Amino acid sequence: MIVMRIFRKMGARVLVPILVTLAGCGGSSGNADTSTGQERIYPNVTGPTREFLVAEGDNVVQFYGREASLVERQEASHIIHAWLRARANRNWSKDCSYFHHRYRETLVKDAHSVSGGKVQNCPQALAYFGSQASGNFVDNLPGPIISFRVRGGKGYAQYHGNDGKDWIVPMNREDGDWKVSNASPIDRLK
Repeated sequence: MIVMRIFRKMGARVLVPILVTLAGCGGSSGNADTSTGQERIYPNVTGPTREFLVAEGDNVVQFYGREASLVERQEASHIIHAWLRARANRNWSKDCSYFHHRYRETLVKDAHSVSGGKVQNCPQALAYFGSQASGNFVDNLPGPIISFRVRGGKGYAQYHGNDGKDWIVPMNREDGDWKVSNASPIDRLK
């Protein structure tokens, strides 16, 4: 409506050049690579999480929160190492001790439901579900985790497995400590 009033007062000879100029504005996001004409891949992702970027893939973890401090990464590495050892040894009680309480409760509830009420606790749930929940039972973490993206009480640890794959472990804070929130690591590319 305002444009129409201006148009009537100023006439087409003044307004048309203005509209043509405005139409050319705002087309660039600042991410264009002028040498190839293609958009640069994720220029704002810095730090260790860059190692896990997948071109044209799902990179939501790389943009999640902030990169954790070295101390937080070391704490998460310690927990994940211990948890993976427990999984590899099929020590279900120890395995469950590394789970966040909400994940543990969900796991038990699901197993209780599908087992006709036979499953009563977390170790029984892991034994019942077996590899469907815990994957291949392999400890594939060769060293410390590489990246730990955190926000509030939630985080995603990322590491390069000794199996040649990249893995993600969801974690949540509980009573000041990081706990695992999944029965097995998640393959980065699945």
